[in-house]
Amino acid sequence: MGAVLPKEVSPIVLERHGGKLFQVGFAEMNGWRKNMEDAHVIVMKDTWGFFGVFDGHGGDKCSEFVMQRLNKELENGPPPADDAAMKEVMLRIDREFLATNQPSGSTGTFALVKPPTSDGGQYELRVGNIGDSRVVLGRADGSIVEGPGTDFGITTDHKPDHPDERARIERTGGTVEFVQGVARVNGDLAVSRAFGDAPHKETGGPAQEDRPVTVDPEFTTVSCGATDFLMLVCDGISEGDFPNPEVVKLAAEELRKGGEKPDPAAASAAVCRKAIEMGSKDNLSCMIVLLGGGEPVGPKRALLSGPFSAPDNGAFRKAYDYMVKHAGLTLAQAVELRYDDIQTVLARPEDQGNAGSSAGIPITGEDSPGSLRHELLAFGDGPPSSLASGSEDRTKWFQNWLDGHNVKEDVDPNNMSRQELLDLVEKRPDLLHMAQAQGALPMRVVKVAPAEQLKAAMEAGGCSLRWTENHGQLAEQSGIVIFDDAADGTSRVKFPNHGVFAWLPTCALVEEDMESDGRVVKLGSLEQVKAAVEANSALKWFPRLETACGQCGYVMRDDDSDGTSKVKFPAPLGFVAWLPTSVLTEMEESSDDDAEEICGGQGWKAKESSEEATTSDSAEGSEPKKQRTA
Repeated sequence: MGAVLPKEVSPIVLERHGGKLFQVGFAEMNGWRKNMEDAHVIVMKDTWGFFGVFDGHGGDKCSEFVMQRLNKELENGPPPADDAAMKEVMLRIDREFLATNQPSGSTGTFALVKPPTSDGGQYELRVGNIGDSRVVLGRADGSIVEGPGTDFGITTDHKPDHPDERARIERTGGTVEFVQGVARVNGDLAVSRAFGDAPHKETGGPAQEDRPVTVDPEFTTVSCGATDFLMLVCDGISEGDFPNPEVVKLAAEELRKGGEKPDPAAASAAVCRKAIEMGSKDNLSCMIVLLGGGEPVGPKRALLSGPFSAPDNGAFRKAYDYMVKHAGLTLAQAVELRYDDIQTVLARPEDQGNAGSSAGIPITGEDSPGSLRHELLAFGDGPPSSLASGSEDRTKWFQNWLDGHNVKEDVDPNNMSRQELLDLVEKRPDLLHMAQAQGALPMRVVKVAPAEQLKAAMEAGGCSLRWTENHGQLAEQSGIVIFDDAADGTSRVKFPNHGVFAWLPTCALVEEDMESDGRVVKLGSLEQVKAAVEANSALKWFPRLETACGQCGYVMRDDDSDGTSKVKFPAPLGFVAWLPTSVLTEMEESSDDDAEEICGGQGWKAKESSEEATTSDSAEGSEPKKQRTA
């Protein structure tokens, strides 16, 4: 998905469009990502309208290119006459982008909408989809119009493990590999259709449709009434626990708040906020199209302010600045807007709900009055009261406030040593998942077996790997294990000295730097471990621990102050966790004739001991890193 920030960038940029046939509202939020990679297209004519959302990945070059080319194509001529003509437009734009040799890719979902040909007739929606953004149709009462696609939508997500997509990928010379449970084309891309992504369009052919990743759209035509509404959303909206029917229900509730003058932009903003609340870590884009026409409710472009909560973080400031520029504001102007919005809300506590709504600040959850007062503390005494809001001098005061921070640029894990990375995660546990997912945090440093052993392991069968002479160059080389796939006993290894990645048999990898005190332990049962973790204030249960229950690991460090131990579980588990010492049974090496329980077939048995481990209460001031890391 890409790198994430220490805090989400939550200002929302709104767009409003109105006309004879349609009223459109659009909202976009950067969210937790370091870069905003979404783009959108809104073209409204007297007899038709085209609406699209394009979700970039690996950068914003591709989505931006597609947006510009479609705008030019549609503004200067009639719409494509049919699905075949629309497909040719998409194929041509993809060819043009690939010819630029720029990196990145983009999914796209779009709808060409035509009004009824007679009074009381139906609107015609020709919907196209490339990737995993979605088009859904809702009714005024909040129910979803059940479509043939994913989660009752009109569109079907193009995922590599979909049976039809997988067959097409493999037929065209690609592979589908599961990386940490996610199906990826060639072990890399989590969608199977997209613009760009040149490395995944090198096999198959000769037609563009016959590549592992293709831009070939899938089309669906539906009809609807004037009281229905159309929604186009990027996959960030549905990434968390926010199913399509709930998206439609929330949008309808927000639209009804406007009475006879519904505001689809405000409703789109509410959907973005809810998606963040439900766990999305991606960029967020939501477009709502009302049928029947109407004038925009509010300014064509506006910014709903969000907390400027990490002023010292360079990546956060950069993402925040990028978003507010979409609304035509400077960073100083946006921070001033946020300050004034908070003052507006707190000045009228008897009407916080309405004031918050008008200022764009939801007075719930993290943006409660208490948290807003705390947010104001960062501004000290604030600007002098003599300075008029929005004046050049007052905005300059906020610019000086910004300049007064010691901004730290975000670290680049790719340029750090193993120990530096481990130290960083101790200080910034929020980076742990990101670093592991991207391969930046070396979970295991390994040395590859000699060439003959490596080749024998690959040809032994069961791991679906094929030996090539290039593999011979990796023999006896050191690398970093990024992912283990227990399903076929393989590991994805990064070789920094060679700048390459490779899937290799796990059995052909030898760990080089096990940081262990020599104790091998077996973790207790699920019930024992979960109860002990939840009883220890220094620890926090997380689902992955369930896979380690009953398994063996190596003790890396003990902390007697709160009765915990840092345990490393080797492949295929491949992670480190702080655990209560009381649920660890020390093991000793066993012989073949031992009758006692063997730990996972690894040649270890329970060590006899008259001493019973106990768990002490967490001492005040104990390292909070345990709770966040575990």
